[in-house]
Amino acid sequence: MGYRKALIIAAAFFLIFSFVHVASFSPLENTHLKIRDLLFRLRGPVPPNPQVTIIAIDDQSISHYGRWPWPRARIAALVHRLKEAGARTIGIDISFLPSKSQAQPIPLETEFAPLLRWLDLDPTTELSYSNDLLFAMAMKKAGNVVLPFYFEFKGDTANAPSEKPAVLAHSAYLLFDDVNRLPSLPLLRGSSVFPPTKILAEAAAALGSVNAYLDRDGVLRRDPVIVGYKEQYFPSLGIQLSRLYLGLSWAEIKVNSGESILIGERLVPTDDRGLVGLNYYGGRESFPYLSYKKVMETQVNPTMLQDKVVLVGVAAAGLHDLWPTPFGPGFPGVEKHATVVANILDERFILRSELSGVAEILFMLLSALALGMIAGGRRSLLLWISCGLLIGLALAGCYWSFAAHNLWFKPLFPALLIVLLTPALQFFRWRVDALAVDRVEETRLADVETVAAEPSDLLGGEEVATVGRYQIEGELGQGAMGVVYKAVDPTIGRPVAIKTIRLDHTLGSKQLSNLKERSLREAQVAGQLSHPNIVTIYDVVEQGGNLFIAMELIDGQELSRFCKKDTLLKPRQAAAIIAYICNALDYAHKQSVVHRDIKPGNVMLLEDGKPKIMDFGITKMISSDATQTAAIMGTPSYMSPEQVDLEKVDGRSDLFSVGAMFYEMLCGQRPFTGPNITAILKKITTEDPIPLEQVNPKIHPTLAAVVMRLLAKEPDDRYQSGGEVVADLKRLLEDPAIWG
Repeated sequence: MGYRKALIIAAAFFLIFSFVHVASFSPLENTHLKIRDLLFRLRGPVPPNPQVTIIAIDDQSISHYGRWPWPRARIAALVHRLKEAGARTIGIDISFLPSKSQAQPIPLETEFAPLLRWLDLDPTTELSYSNDLLFAMAMKKAGNVVLPFYFEFKGDTANAPSEKPAVLAHSAYLLFDDVNRLPSLPLLRGSSVFPPTKILAEAAAALGSVNAYLDRDGVLRRDPVIVGYKEQYFPSLGIQLSRLYLGLSWAEIKVNSGESILIGERLVPTDDRGLVGLNYYGGRESFPYLSYKKVMETQVNPTMLQDKVVLVGVAAAGLHDLWPTPFGPGFPGVEKHATVVANILDERFILRSELSGVAEILFMLLSALALGMIAGGRRSLLLWISCGLLIGLALAGCYWSFAAHNLWFKPLFPALLIVLLTPALQFFRWRVDALAVDRVEETRLADVETVAAEPSDLLGGEEVATVGRYQIEGELGQGAMGVVYKAVDPTIGRPVAIKTIRLDHTLGSKQLSNLKERSLREAQVAGQLSHPNIVTIYDVVEQGGNLFIAMELIDGQELSRFCKKDTLLKPRQAAAIIAYICNALDYAHKQSVVHRDIKPGNVMLLEDGKPKIMDFGITKMISSDATQTAAIMGTPSYMSPEQVDLEKVDGRSDLFSVGAMFYEMLCGQRPFTGPNITAILKKITTEDPIPLEQVNPKIHPTLAAVVMRLLAKEPDDRYQSGGEVVADLKRLLEDPAIWG
């Protein structure tokens, strides 16, 4: 396969995969999500930020203190204990909606005595303080408690309450880079909201939403840190806890619409939906868990809570929210909030910027170009090795960037491009190689065409020093009819080419003698041709039972080299070369000399771009009788119908062969091909070739008409002389419209 075709195939694959990549088709995006989960598991657990701790209201605590829900005074007692232990920020992942039971006075119980003394209340006196009031007083004194609220999402805010709860006002974002852009973003927008009861909400240091966001496959991978409601935008519990832990006011928090949230000097990257990619530290209980009971009974070392972010949540069986994550199911909601806080403090969210997609497309482009170049160079083994290396590079690069730098690149499309493009390039290369068999069909037709004898057959195994008076200087190569030598005529010092003509030694002595005489006559006739586009024959020598033709030595390339699709000449160049060839044939035909074997291999193209026709008269020399002569004079793919039908031929037969050669020069394929010689010869006599414009749309119809006239089945329908062809081509060469 040539470089041009291989690169075209590679470019087509690149464009298709780039389109699919940008379009983000759902089934493939689901696969990307699974790959992302796999990267988490391959990376494994990592140590979380040590400043985050979870207090669990677990089965042991409920068994000791009674069934859930508890009186809120018990949560107030926990706030007291945590404040005394030095907790810097307390986040409570428990909903505190209005409740009649929580408005009742608390009972006189010894467990609340420390709380009451801390609040400067007399624990021995009958109190009329409700649970909510006591909890509010505890939060007010602590000054570092963040309470949750949550939204309902129904896709339409038309049925939402007409008034936004006033308690949420102080918890909305204040600063934006472009507040007018937010309404156009696809943010999550609540249709209704459920805040804590008013007394608790006003006593808390801050409020944060605790909604979870599940991807399309039901896995928790991202967290909403911006939620819209009633033309305002609200943070998550994790954002509020981090802000308070860092000692920042709302004036030091800024929302960069659709890009990030700036918390002091820490940047929290978001997508245009206001979601952050959670960088999980592992599965369940990645963070340290402390039992509520042990904390309340002072069974915990106070240093475990000193200057920490402490999150409180229910962890008893059947009472807490559990979510599926990349590490598996059963991940508690409170630990999700702990993950957000730890990610902010560590500044290690999973990132995917716009440049991530650009990098993936660029990698696909470079991979496609590399594979196309390798396939164009016909290196099959290197192609497959490169396929493996590129896939490995894509997967290893994706894992390394994820594990070491928290960057998320999607390896699916680059890997699929490489996996599918490689066999496609290999397949097309095989197809091109199969078609190329037609171009060398004559090498397999030994029963019809001239076959070169081995040097030992021609020369009896002896090294040749001279042929007649010519001194052999070396071997130029193997021709269709034997060895071709480089020699010099010592008489005049002229370099020549010596071509061996094999004679059929199975003939009788009389037949062999007649063949030699006819060969000498043909050589004499051909030797009389003197034209700048015909190789001159100088002499014929008989030696050792073989004939040797001494001819003009030329330096050039066979025209067959420029008949392949990846090495075609420009149509104007091809037309000019054919004009020179037809001019030479017109001259020879006027001398009553017919070539009988015009083909690209018998035309040499010199450095100045002009052709020279070789082997005039030689084809006829190798026949042994009149019947066989007609059959073998010519190469099957270029033979005229009259040659195939064993009819008498004239110069118009050569013009048909020129047409076949011209066709091939313009489109890179022969006009008549087939699996065997019989099929080829049948097509020559009965079928027209595929119209040239269909094979190569760049060819002008007028030029194609010249070729098709040369290929007419009947000699009378063709050009009648090479001169007529030259006249038409000269006219076309002078017309710029023909050549675009």
